[in-house]
Amino acid sequence: MQTQANYIFQNIEKERLKPTILIITELFPYEDNSFVGTFVVNQIKALKKNYNFVIIVPRFFGFSIKKQIFKQQDNIKIYYIRQYSFFLLASLKLKILKPQTIAFINKIFIRKKILKLSKKLHKKYNFSLVHGHESYIGDEAGHVGNKLHIPSIVTIHGLYEYHKLGWGEKVMQLIIKNLNKSNKILAVSRIALNSYQKNGLRNEKNEIIPNILNKQEAGLLPVKWRNIIENKKVILTVGFFTEAKRIEQVIYAFVELRKKYQDSFILLIIGRGKLETFYKKIIKDNNLENQVYIIGEVAPNKIMSYFQICDFLVHPSIVDSFSMTCLEAMSAGKPFICTQNIGITEYIKNNQEAFIVPPNDLNELTKKMDTLLINSELRKKMGRLAYQTSLKFQDNNLKHKLFKIYEEFIEIK
Repeated sequence: MQTQANYIFQNIEKERLKPTILIITELFPYEDNSFVGTFVVNQIKALKKNYNFVIIVPRFFGFSIKKQIFKQQDNIKIYYIRQYSFFLLASLKLKILKPQTIAFINKIFIRKKILKLSKKLHKKYNFSLVHGHESYIGDEAGHVGNKLHIPSIVTIHGLYEYHKLGWGEKVMQLIIKNLNKSNKILAVSRIALNSYQKNGLRNEKNEIIPNILNKQEAGLLPVKWRNIIENKKVILTVGFFTEAKRIEQVIYAFVELRKKYQDSFILLIIGRGKLETFYKKIIKDNNLENQVYIIGEVAPNKIMSYFQICDFLVHPSIVDSFSMTCLEAMSAGKPFICTQNIGITEYIKNNQEAFIVPPNDLNELTKKMDTLLINSELRKKMGRLAYQTSLKFQDNNLKHKLFKIYEEFIEIK
C-alpha cells in the first residue's frame, strides 16, 4: 500500500516539476466544432510527456449569457472565453457595421480578455513559455509574452492575403506587430511564411515545422455508406463549404465524367458550411442524388474510415497553407489531386504521391480525376508512395524538433 502511495506521490511530483506551456489559439475542437484544430491537439499530445499545457480558447457563444468555462481533458487544462461582445453581435446581426470593422473592434476586445486571463493564470501556473497558433488569436502570444516577461512562439497556419481579405488592413497591422514581438515564428509551410514576410513580418527567427500527423484507426464505416459504395469506385472530398475550397468544381467534374462512366462511381463530400445549399442545387439540377452524397461533418476519430474506403481524394482548394486533409489521405495510402497553391505540395512530388493541378482549372482537374478512375494500378502505386511520405509527419519525427525549440527558450527564460 505504501509502495502504491509513493508511486502516486512521485507521479504528482513529476507532473508538478514539468514546465508549463500556455497555448493561445482559436484552433481547438469543442462540442460545436469537433474537427477544427486537430493538428494543434496532435502537437500537444506529442509533447505531453515533457510539458504541462494550459490552453486559452476564445469561443463564439452567440447571445448566451455564458461566461468563462473551464474543463480538463487528458490532463490538459482548457479555459474558454467569449468572443464578441453583445454590442458586436448585435451589430453583426443588424449589419450596422462592416465585417472588417467588427473584426477590428473584436480584435481589441478579445486581446484584452486574453491578456487579463493570461496574467491571472500565470500567477497560478507560472508559465515557462507561451505558444500561439494562427493569426487573429494566436498572434496575441507575442503580446502576452511581452507583458508576462516570458518567451513567446507563434505558429502561422494560414496565408496573409486570405487573412487580410477576411479581417482587413487594421487587424493585419496588429497581427504583424504581435508577430514581430515574438521570440520565434514557426510556419507550417514556406508558402505561409513567405506570405507574411512579404507584408511586414521582420522577425528573422523562423522555422518551418509542418503539422504533426496522429493517425487514427480507421474503424468501421456506417452500414448506410457501406451499402451505397458496394461495387463502386469512390471519390472523396473533405473540407469546409467555403468559396476557397472550390468543392463545386469536383461536382462539375463529376458531371462530365458521368457521361463516360455512368453510375460506376460515386462522390462522397464531407464537411459543412454556408455553401451546402449551393452544392445541393448543383446535385439536384444534374440528377446526381444517387451518385453524389453530402455526408456532413464527421468526427476526427471516425474520418479515417472514409479515407480507407475511397479510391482517391480530390482537394481543389486554392488557399490551404498546408492541408491536413491531404496528409490524412496519404496516411491511408490514397493518392490525391490538389492545386499548386497549397502548402502540402512543398513535401510531395507531382505525379508521384499526387497530381498537382493549376488552381481553378476545371478541365485539368477533370482529366486527372479521369486518369485515376480508369487506372487502378496507378492508384495503388501512387498510394504506396503517399503512405511512405506520410511517415515523415508522424509525431516521433517532428516532436523532437518542437522539443528542441521549446527547450531553447525555456532555458533562457
